[in-house]
Amino acid sequence: MKTLKFFSSLILIVVLFLGACSKPTPNTDYLAKADCSVLIDSLNTYTNSIKTIFNTHCAYSPCHDASTAKKKVVLDSYSASVAAVNKFPTKFLCAINQDKGTKAMPNKLPPIADSLILKITCWIKNGMQE
Repeated sequence: MKTLKFFSSLILIVVLFLGACSKPTPNTDYLAKADCSVLIDSLNTYTNSIKTIFNTHCAYSPCHDASTAKKKVVLDSYSASVAAVNKFPTKFLCAINQDKGTKAMPNKLPPIADSLILKITCWIKNGMQE
């Protein structure tokens, strides 16, 4: 009986601990909640807006540039950024939203502005156009 209680408690703890931001598949909650109607889709492309956000907040040494990328998440080019989002679909938006259960990005810094997070989210939601 004690063994059953122990394992039940252990399973509950594991479920609560792992469920933090890793439950959505992939980024379902963020993508569904994003109101992209406030952005012009044709202007919210990697070249027009996302590249500047990533270069300013992510793609520099020693973070997510090609030469020093942490966890092989490179955000200094279009193809690398798409690959990073596709490699970590659930955790990517969780990290920039600084949710529990993921490592907050930018690392040890305040979150980037909500308007920039919305641009990134809508860029992903609308197919990551170059």
